[in-house]
Amino acid sequence: MSGEVKPSNSQRWLPRVGSNADAELRLFCLSYAGGGASVYYPWRHVVPELVEVCPVQLPGREERVDEPCISEFDQVIEILAPVMGEHLDIPYMIYGHSMGAGLAFELSHRLLNDYDKPPSHLFVGAHRSPTQPYGYPSVKSTSEDVVLDVLSGFEGMPEAILKNRELLDLFLPILRSDLLVCETYRYRERTPLACPITLFTGRDDKNVTSQELVGWGDQTTGTFVHQELEAGHFFLKSHQKELLELVGANLTSALQNSAEHA
Repeated sequence: MSGEVKPSNSQRWLPRVGSNADAELRLFCLSYAGGGASVYYPWRHVVPELVEVCPVQLPGREERVDEPCISEFDQVIEILAPVMGEHLDIPYMIYGHSMGAGLAFELSHRLLNDYDKPPSHLFVGAHRSPTQPYGYPSVKSTSEDVVLDVLSGFEGMPEAILKNRELLDLFLPILRSDLLVCETYRYRERTPLACPITLFTGRDDKNVTSQELVGWGDQTTGTFVHQELEAGHFFLKSHQKELLELVGANLTSALQNSAEHA
């Protein structure tokens, strides 16, 4: 951890929570390493009207750029779970992409354990199974070159950042911390979740191999679906329309089921 983390509050961690007074379903969203909540802001214009999109904003980026980043996976969960726990008054789902998928998986367990309120559906994108080991070199106490070498392996990392000294100085601390979050994750065997899990992957994703996906289906006793898109690692951005159609179908179905059982 790079410094003291300020006390949390909902608006810092969940800048769009409460934005839809008519919401009957909340969709928490967690971003990839180096990303921020803003990548999900356009989603509110596409999802059903009764869904409130609640992107998570980790410290150290966008409007929280003045706060120290968190570099330990468990610390993110410890701080974020009670913040999300304040907003489980309506059914909720979680979408997490890459690093965010790992966080989404553990938060699903934590919210079930602490509040007895599991997500109605867990969506995970572009991430290895939780049981599979982290496959990149450690960036803890390593040179900037090592961090850049790891980052260069992530297709979709903008060249404008990798080749711009000023931008690198801004983003490297965030990226190093996020890579450490991924690196410090440790899987703990537990009873599988009961909620449906949908796994999204990109057919051309060079960061996640098919072997690394083995085990996702064992993480739920409910329905498991694997959707493969004709895309790379960052299909969250490159194939947003297609992804949202697939996620949106589940959101609509959940709302219809809720209405029928009301």
